[in-house]
Amino acid sequence: MTCSIILPVLNEPGIEKFLLELHQVMTWVPGPYEVLIVQGDRETLHPDIPGLPNQRILKSYGDSLERAVLLGLSSAKGDRIVVLDADGSHPVHTVPKMFQGLLKYDMVVGSRYLPDSEFEYSTFRTFVSWCFKTYAHVLGSRLSDPMSGFFGVRKEIIEKIRFRPIPWKTALEIELKASPEVMELPIKFTKLQEGVSKATAKTGLSIIWGLVTR
Repeated sequence: MTCSIILPVLNEPGIEKFLLELHQVMTWVPGPYEVLIVQGDRETLHPDIPGLPNQRILKSYGDSLERAVLLGLSSAKGDRIVVLDADGSHPVHTVPKMFQGLLKYDMVVGSRYLPDSEFEYSTFRTFVSWCFKTYAHVLGSRLSDPMSGFFGVRKEIIEKIRFRPIPWKTALEIELKASPEVMELPIKFTKLQEGVSKATAKTGLSIIWGLVTR
């Protein structure tokens, strides 16, 4: 099986270090792989993205994270696909576990809310996450972390879905529309050390509004 990794990027000053680490951990995963870097057109830091083997750069227009992820999903050649942030907030060493989980499950989600998870964030962001999680469960989600942006999915699952993107939350849309068999993994979610966070108070409100009006 071929593995695809999708990285939506926007103003990631540490992208070179991150990519080198990612390619290193992928040596633990059997078989071929590709890394798809989906780069937005609103860069202000303009970091250099190193040219590395098994890697492609896709151009995304606008600042919509979910559309960047969907561009990556539609372009991926792999049978198994993992999506994660490139800012270091998601643990790279967990990526091989994601791919291993996809051998048995339709979907694997990295969760900040399992017993062995660690979550570093502000009180406001924690509150927004709690509100979103509560409403997502009302809609039928069974995930402990329906806001997660770190997830893996089999390509055959997403090919069955007609996407109407929920702002920022592709994993939740996949779960609600495809009813996949899901495994959750505990992760350490690290507070952003470099760059500018893509999530703001306005973003939090748009996420909740997107759920209410979906």
